[in-house]
Amino acid sequence: MAPFRIVFVHTEDRSFADTQMFGIQFMPVWAYTLAAHLAALPDLEMELLDLRIESIAAARAADLFLFTGINQDYEAIVAARAALAAIFPEARCVIGGPICWSFKTAGRIDALGMFHHVVVGDGEEIVARLVTDLRDGRPLPWLLEVSTRFALGRALPMQRPLLARTIRRYYGAVLEISRGCPFLCEFCDIRILPDNNRAHVKDPALVVAELDTLHDLGVRQVLLACDNFVGDLRWAEEVCDRILAWQDVTGKALSLYTWLTINVARHSDLLAKLRRAGFDMFFIGVESFNRSSLLETAKVQNTALKLAAALRTIQSHGVIVVAGLIFGFDTDPDDIAEVMLRGILESGLISGDPSLLTALPGTPLYTRMALAERLRDVRFGLGGFKYRTNIRYLKPAARIRADFQTFVRRYNDGRYQYERLTRFYACLDSAHYRPPRTAGWADLRRLSAMTLGNARAVRLIALRVFRLLRAPTRVWWLARALATTCARTSSQRPLWFYFKFWLFNWSNTVMKYAGLSDADFDVESVLEAFTAAQVLPVAYEASGEEHIAPGKTRAQRRVTTAALREFVGDRLEPA
Repeated sequence: MAPFRIVFVHTEDRSFADTQMFGIQFMPVWAYTLAAHLAALPDLEMELLDLRIESIAAARAADLFLFTGINQDYEAIVAARAALAAIFPEARCVIGGPICWSFKTAGRIDALGMFHHVVVGDGEEIVARLVTDLRDGRPLPWLLEVSTRFALGRALPMQRPLLARTIRRYYGAVLEISRGCPFLCEFCDIRILPDNNRAHVKDPALVVAELDTLHDLGVRQVLLACDNFVGDLRWAEEVCDRILAWQDVTGKALSLYTWLTINVARHSDLLAKLRRAGFDMFFIGVESFNRSSLLETAKVQNTALKLAAALRTIQSHGVIVVAGLIFGFDTDPDDIAEVMLRGILESGLISGDPSLLTALPGTPLYTRMALAERLRDVRFGLGGFKYRTNIRYLKPAARIRADFQTFVRRYNDGRYQYERLTRFYACLDSAHYRPPRTAGWADLRRLSAMTLGNARAVRLIALRVFRLLRAPTRVWWLARALATTCARTSSQRPLWFYFKFWLFNWSNTVMKYAGLSDADFDVESVLEAFTAAQVLPVAYEASGEEHIAPGKTRAQRRVTTAALREFVGDRLEPA
C-alpha cells in the first residue's frame, strides 16, 4: 500500500515580503508543529511547499494539501488552492488556522467553500484524527469545529526530519512558546478565543531543547512567537533562567525576538535577564501616544505609566523596541500625526510601522462598530490597496488619508530619522546597558549569503538602495548618522549593531511608502446624518458574551464607555 502523502502549503500576500524582508523568509512554524502530531501515524509522508520561495510547479502529487493563513492572505490562498486543484484534481484540500476562526466569527465561513474541509480551532487537537479519517475514507463534515483548547503543556518538539530537510532555506526560525494574554484591549482578537484571556505556556525545558536543536541546525535568529511573553511573569522568569543555564553549559547563543506588553518596564530584574538571555528585540503594541485613544480601546496597561519613559527604560538595556502604531481612533486629535511623531522621538524608537484601526470579527470593537452601523462590507485581502479597513471613521476620509501621509513624509525625512537614531543612542547611555552576544537580527553576513543567489531578492535590494539614496538630503543625513556612529561606538557599546537595524528599518519604510497617494487608500467616514450620540451605542455597555469572566468584560466596557462619554460630552446638545 502506497504511503499517504501530505503537503503543508504555505502562502501569503507578497507585498510584505517584497517591501520589508529583502526577499528572505522565516520558517512557517505551523507546518512543523502539525507534522509533529502526525509523525506517529504509519505509512505517512510529509512535505512542505512554501510558495513564498517555491512555485506551484515545484508541487508534487499528494493525497492531502493542508493550508493555513490570516485574513489578508485570502486571495493568495484561494489562488494557490485553485492552481493545485487544477494539477491534482483528486487531492483533498483542507484549511485551518486564524483565517477560519475569523471568517466563522464574522459569519463569512462560506468564503472558504472551495476547500473540502474547514477546521476552526486548535489544529493539534484534531489533525491526527482528520488525517486518519481521510486516509481510511470515513465521511467528515465540511466544517470541523474544535471546542477543546490544546494544552501547550502537551506540546511536542517540532518534527525533526522535516525541520532538518528544509530549515536552511530560511533566514531564521519561529518557535511558538505561549498563547493568550490577560489584558482587555477592545480591538484585539486574542481575548475572544476560548479561554485565551490568560497565558497558556509551553514547558520551559522544551523551549530550551527546541532552541538547542535549532542552533545545531545552523539557526541564529529565532522569533519566540506568543501573544504576550510576560502574560505569566513567573513562567517568563523560568524561561529566562533556563536559557541562561543552557548558555552557560553549552556556550551557545541566539538572537531572540518576542512580543510582550509595556508593563515589562516595571520589572527591572526580568528585563536584565531577558537581555542576558539574548533578547535583542521586543514587539510592543504602543498603538498611540494620545492617552484618550488608548483609554477609548481599554489599552489601560499603556496608560498606567509614562509611555515614553517606559520605552526608554526598556531600550536602556540594549533592546530594540518594534512599536505597533495605530491611526484612526475616534478620539485621535486633529494633530495626531504630530503627536505620534513627537512621541516616537521622545521615546527614542528606531522601529515601528503605522496601520489604520480595523475591527476584527468577534472583538468588542467590532460589536461597537456594528451597533453604530459603522462597519463596511469590504472585500477580503488587501487587493490593490495598501490600506483598506472595515470601519467608517469619525474623521473625514480625506483627513484620515492626509494624517497618514503627513506622518509618512515626516517619518522618512532624513533629519527626523537621524534624530530618532541619536535619541535611541542616548537610551544606551545607561548602567543597565548590556552589549549583544550575537550579530543580531540584521545579520549582514547571513542576509548577503541568502539574497545574493536570488535574482528577485537582488533586484529588490537594488530598488531599495535606489529609493533610499535618490534624495540628496537623505544621503546627507545618512552620512551624518555614519559619522555619529563611528564617533560614539566602542567595545562596550558597539553601535554598529543598532545602526544596521536602523538603516534596515528606514529602507523598509522608504520602500513601503514610495509614491504613497490617495489611490492607495480605501477608507470611508461616517455618513452625514451620523451624530455624536451614535459614537457610543446604547447597547454597547451591556453587550459582550465572551469566553472570559463577565466582570472582566464589564471592566473593559466601563473604561471604553467612560473615555467615549468624555469625548462626546461637549459635542452633544442638551436634551
